[in-house]
This record gives sequence, structure tokens and C-alpha cells, in this order.
Amino acid sequence: MQGIISRVAGGVFIAISSGNKYRLHSPGKIKSRSKLVVGDRVIFEKEGEDYVIKDMLPRKNTFERPQAANIDIFLIVASIKEPDFDAILTDKMTVYSYMSNTEPVIVFTKADLDKNKAIELARAYDNIGIKTFLSNLNQDDYSDMVDYFKDKIVLSVGNSGVGKSTLLNQIKNENIQKTSEISQSLGRGKHTTRHVEIFNMDGFYLIDTPGFASLELNFLNEGKRLSDYFPEFRKYSCKFNTCEHINEPNCGVKKALVNGNILESRYKSYLQLKDELNKLEERRW
Repeated sequence: MQGIISRVAGGVFIAISSGNKYRLHSPGKIKSRSKLVVGDRVIFEKEGEDYVIKDMLPRKNTFERPQAANIDIFLIVASIKEPDFDAILTDKMTVYSYMSNTEPVIVFTKADLDKNKAIELARAYDNIGIKTFLSNLNQDDYSDMVDYFKDKIVLSVGNSGVGKSTLLNQIKNENIQKTSEISQSLGRGKHTTRHVEIFNMDGFYLIDTPGFASLELNFLNEGKRLSDYFPEFRKYSCKFNTCEHINEPNCGVKKALVNGNILESRYKSYLQLKDELNKLEERRW
């Protein structure tokens, strides 16, 4: 049988196969090859009273934080308010998604708290080429999102309190994940998801992850530049092929910024992430 690892806890592996859940044991030869994570596709068989993993299929991609594999869509959950929209973290996660060979999709939650801002942000990211959805606090129809995610493994990420678990519950129409109130003193949500786990959403698989307020980018792949992961930048030509879009003359990206064709918030994110990657490279040596 073939299944997807849906949960890893205390050396126990839970897999989903044909809508059923199985508790699996992993022999040493599998563990020595690679540490199994949520999203791994495995071949397993029944031996006596136990189900034993026989092989692990090749991975499409691997994430270190959160630990997961074979992700198709990187679902970035960002709230409009309570907590306020975090442009830097959102843009950082889109870059992380592209770097990890997944499609970034943004769902703006609590859109009813500021409809104008929600619509403006969704339109801006749609124009960039990043698919977006709007989610209201009391929404009960997610058919458009379910259709878009059909047969995919979706990794849901975002800051604490933005409504990842609430979104999961609303899509599934079941209370399958605990939710938590916003901490008034910190202005962010209390962590409610304690582990990485896959949920069968009756058409696609969704991985809910612990909320986090920081995310470290990896080193860029050889031959790649940060600007490669800002799709709107690729529309414009610069005088120099090695242009970093900061201080170089005749920079097409800077001209587009001045003309209002590139969002100032996105360019600010680019500068901040560029600085972060430079510091990471310095520490490497």
C-alpha cells in the first residue's frame, strides 16, 4: 500500500491511505536513509499485527521549518487586522516558497474587519502573479479555494493569531483544530498548533503548522539572485545584467518603482531581505 505520512510524534508514524489512517513502524534501514517527515510518501505492508514501512518515495521538495516534504502549495495566511498585516513576513514567505519549488498562495483572513484594505492587498498581489483569496470571520463557502487546491498537498503557514486553525475548521466545517484568542499584551495570537500534521480536506491535503514570527531564508542556489524570486522585477530591463536594483544607474526596477509600477512595500521587503541574505553570507565565512 502507498500512503502519506500525516503525523510524526515520539517515533510513531501515522499515514493516510485511501481515506484511512494507519499506525506505521519504520525499520532501521528506512530511518538511516532519511528522517521521515509529514508529507513523505511511503510504501508499507502488514506484517502480523503491525504495518511496516518498506520504502520511501523520492521527495519533490523538503522543508526544514516546518519539517515537511512534497509540498505543492505554500499557503500564506495573513490577517488584515488583529494582528495587522505584516508585509515583510508575507513577502519573505513568498520568496521562501519560490526557493522551495512550491507555488505561493496568500489568503487574507479577517477581511471583514477592513474590506477596502483586504481588496486592495488582494488586487496588488494578484497583479504580481500571486494567487490570493479573501476569508471573512463568519465565512462558510470555501468552494473556490477547495477547487484550486484539488489533489494538492497544501502547507499552511503564517504568524500566530492570523487564523490558520480557524480557516482549517471553516473549510472542513468541523472543529478539528483548537483556536486561541489574541494576546492583548503582545498583539499576537497564542500558539494553538503544537505539531505538524496533515488533514484530509475531502479533495486535498492541508498541513497546519505552529505559528511563527520569524523565518530564516536559505542560501540562494548557485546562479540565483534574490530578485529572481520577485516576479514583478523580471518584467523590467536594467543596464547591467548583474544589477542589484539598489544603487546601479539605469535600473529598470528603480524606474518602475518611481513610476508606481512596483509596490513600494514590496521593494522595501526586497531591500530588507537582501540585507538579511548578505549578513547570512557574511556569517557563513
